[in-house]
Amino acid sequence: MLSQCPVVPEHLTSEQPAPVRVLQSNKGLLMLLAQYEALRRRMNADRAAVVEILANDAGED
Repeated sequence: MLSQCPVVPEHLTSEQPAPVRVLQSNKGLLMLLAQYEALRRRMNADRAAVVEILANDAGED
């Protein structure tokens, strides 16, 4: 019997390109850093959720 592997969306496994921005001030840099930190935390949470889902799916086989 063939086991079905879960399909992981490509956006969770592929590298994302750097944003294209021209910063005009330190405020712009601070805003970019804050946005980056928010995205970094979200992506880490997404990765942890994917690992948990895949681990649970593997245990059900």
